[in-house]
Amino acid sequence: MQMHPKIKSEYGRLKTVMVGIAIDMGQKPTLNDCYDARSRESVVLGTFPTVEDCILQVTTLVEKLKSLGIEVLRPTVLEKTNQIFTRDIGFVIDNQFILPNIIEDRKEEIGAIKFLLNAIPSSNIIMLPSNCYAEGGDIIIHKPYVFVGVSNNETFEKFKTARTNKTGFEYLQDEFPSFVFKSFELYKHDTDPLQGSLHLDCAFQPLGDAVLLAPHLFKNPADINWIQNYFGKENIFFCTQEEAYQLHTNVFSIAPKEVFVSAAAVRLQQWLRERGYTVHTIVYNQIVKMGGLLRCSTMPLIRD
Repeated sequence: MQMHPKIKSEYGRLKTVMVGIAIDMGQKPTLNDCYDARSRESVVLGTFPTVEDCILQVTTLVEKLKSLGIEVLRPTVLEKTNQIFTRDIGFVIDNQFILPNIIEDRKEEIGAIKFLLNAIPSSNIIMLPSNCYAEGGDIIIHKPYVFVGVSNNETFEKFKTARTNKTGFEYLQDEFPSFVFKSFELYKHDTDPLQGSLHLDCAFQPLGDAVLLAPHLFKNPADINWIQNYFGKENIFFCTQEEAYQLHTNVFSIAPKEVFVSAAAVRLQQWLRERGYTVHTIVYNQIVKMGGLLRCSTMPLIRD
């Protein structure tokens, strides 16, 4: 197998994607094992999902994608490891697969995509230097832009939920001069999921002709103004605090007007259908308890 990655937007017609896997997640984590606020909350409340529930919900997503003619790859199963959120361990910009530095707790997951890295020509792989941090959930492509959720040095050092630093942003910016890189700073919080955003795609995501936005999660009012001016306020779905908590921005587009949405996001589904979107609903009410949703569990590799 040889793979030639190609991603120029979040919503080009999807051809090939890697979807996370929940086969051997191990025991429920302790509080000390948690590295995001939503998982921590689930542990405290005693609602952390079972392996069986996660397998069922991820499998439903995979089967639906395959039924639409999309090639689905899966990571190699690692022992006692949560491997659902593939988005963060690697991502594609243009024709380059980026192998980033990610949070220490998840580094072993990169070994599960070794077969994929072996299939991609070395000229199409960029390995970030050791001081450059980025995770796929913070990288959103909307040509000519690449939007990036970035934490300043103080925030990056203080919060586990700060995953992409300015050095990582600047390195990627230098690597892709044909794109315009724009950074957004979000509120971070390690213990309260209502007070911060783990990644940019938990607060913002452009679709074919619209954008989903949770403005209360952005640090800088100027960024909200820029988004409203660029996309047009009439094209923005504004998430409430509860909808942002349930990660309703975290949809997964498979075409400019076709999108996978959480079954719980009823208001969003109606809004999208009124705009002419084909909406596929997926029950992901257990996966969301671990701080991620549909975009988080998918790593698109080739789009038209």
